Amino acid sequence: MTQRSPEEYFRQHDFGSEAATGGGGEFTAAERAFMQKYLGVEEGDLLRRIGIDPARAGATGVAGGAGLEDESESLDARLRNEPVLQMVGFFLGAQEFAVPTEAVQEVIKYAAPTRLPAAPSFVAGIVNLRGRVTPLVRLRELLGVHDGGDAAGSEDKFIIVCRRRGLQMGMMIERVHTMYRVPQQDIDWAIESHLGISVDFVSGLLKAGERLISIVSVDKILDCVLKR
Repeated sequence: MTQRSPEEYFRQHDFGSEAATGGGGEFTAAERAFMQKYLGVEEGDLLRRIGIDPARAGATGVAGGAGLEDESESLDARLRNEPVLQMVGFFLGAQEFAVPTEAVQEVIKYAAPTRLPAAPSFVAGIVNLRGRVTPLVRLRELLGVHDGGDAAGSEDKFIIVCRRRGLQMGMMIERVHTMYRVPQQDIDWAIESHLGISVDFVSGLLKAGERLISIVSVDKILDCVLKR
């Protein structure tokens, strides 16, 4: 397993470009499903509050539909067949987690979201990130991370922005640690033996020396956001 800094990795990838984010353009089916579920009758007011035109269905620019939603195979299934995986390691409190870079669009500093009255507690709200409706997820709550007596020194200061199946989503984290380049043999997909946190949103374990780092399943979190 090799490691490199997040700065080195993200310098080589233009995650902030319009092509990468699908900036502006039509709402995707996933965005519409999210808005109908959580914005309700206040949809127009909430979208305008974050600077997005609620009537842009026929807008020009990069459309959010076709190429961005054609991901029928789950990311977790595809990762099991990759000889080498790249991961972003990050911390929530004292616990390190990892997320596949294939799902990561960029990492940004925390921005306060606009709250949604109808959303569950793990959805902190929405932000406008380059013209896309972007829900922010409290990853600590979904993963069952409890900081105990050290809670005063722990807060989410960054957002890992992911995009899957037409929805751009931000996962709130405390800090980015490093980048991992991991051979398949260093991944344990038998997570049923893992104890200590909720495994509902974990797809596997990355072996880093004597440590086991939980791999967060972006697809499972996305399903949770859209189905609840």
